[in-house]
Amino acid sequence: MTNKDDNYESFNIDDFYKKYLNGPQLFKKREALEPSFVPHELPHRDKEIEQIASRTACALRGDVPSHFLIYGKTGTGKTATVRFVSEKLAQYSEKIKPWWIYINCSIVSTPYRILAHIYNTIVGSEQIPPTGLPKDVIFKKLLGLLDYKIKNSLCFLVLDEIDLITDTKQGNEILYDLTRLNENLDNCRTCLIGISNKLKFKENLDPRVVSSLGNEHITFSGYNAKELGDILESRAKIAFQEGVINEGVIRLCAALAAEEHGDARKALQLLRKAGEIAERSHNKYVSNEHVRKAQEELERDHIIDYIKGMPLQAQLVLTSIYLISKFPKERIIVSGDIYEVHKELANLIPGVSTLTRRRISDYINELHSAEIITAEKKSLGYYGRTKVIKLNIDKKLLETIFMEVNKIKDLLNYKPILIQKNKVRISDSTFRRLG
Repeated sequence: MTNKDDNYESFNIDDFYKKYLNGPQLFKKREALEPSFVPHELPHRDKEIEQIASRTACALRGDVPSHFLIYGKTGTGKTATVRFVSEKLAQYSEKIKPWWIYINCSIVSTPYRILAHIYNTIVGSEQIPPTGLPKDVIFKKLLGLLDYKIKNSLCFLVLDEIDLITDTKQGNEILYDLTRLNENLDNCRTCLIGISNKLKFKENLDPRVVSSLGNEHITFSGYNAKELGDILESRAKIAFQEGVINEGVIRLCAALAAEEHGDARKALQLLRKAGEIAERSHNKYVSNEHVRKAQEELERDHIIDYIKGMPLQAQLVLTSIYLISKFPKERIIVSGDIYEVHKELANLIPGVSTLTRRRISDYINELHSAEIITAEKKSLGYYGRTKVIKLNIDKKLLETIFMEVNKIKDLLNYKPILIQKNKVRISDSTFRRLG
């Protein structure tokens, strides 16, 4: 029997680890290049630090700050800046230090789990199970815990990617409940800080929630190449051994990340990846060549990671496009089709709500921006102009990704009604039968 690839050399893990341990050690503190790392200084964020500090300073005197929102594209330092300010606020809180509870809404996305996460974080262990209790029971338990455990102190609730829970009625309700917590507390007081990548996400909110959240907001702009270079320089001093980064490496990483709307996460990820490639290759220095290789690897994995990291509703929109494109070949896909198929899929998954046409359109635009699909306005002759969608990635790759998503894998062979009838939706009341 011959190997599938006669040129392939078998991998010896023992030799690999021995060589790695005997090779050059380029990193000093690798985690300094993680987005979650909070350094002692945040270059080019003085204005934003001042704005957040100004809104939270009254907590030092026992007063309750107003709720506020923070906007900005991915990688503009929103979460890091909030964490930086929270650490400084704790230093100057002489009597009672405030609590800070962070909720990543891309992971903790349902009202039940949000309340359970807050409760369990305060307790320090998983007292509330992931499912099983009525929401109103958890809410009452949380109110009691806030007064008993946090007492006369202040609890900041930071909802990162808050826009991901605004699609549904339940999402609006939990935001309303969290913004009105103080009305039901005797001792503890809370302040909600929402962080979002979308400037217009409040348009999806119930007017009551908008009123409770208030109008205070802070906007983070993207970094330019010079600013990204300064950030990388300061992090590299912490992360790497002295003298291991070749001249031009920082500048190249900054320039490549500046093309991605000034994304500091991209810059940090690129520099770390380049360092890891150099270290695995037993090189003593990180070079521009390592940066280029790192960029190739990150771009190859970007689409997979992006799709896996999307919220379920966005994944369902993409699944709808996949299903429409899967069955009839060379079919025209329009946004009305996607709305109809998404509605069918949402009804097949317990607890998933249908979305408005506007929200579907938002997700289509996001997928287009990520270059996973193309969405262009085109004329269909007698039927007028409409948005025509095409899938940009291989269907087999997409199927492989979605086979790992439990709520979607069983839908991959579903045949939508529009496909069964062989029609394309042009508008709410107009269909055209395909030839």
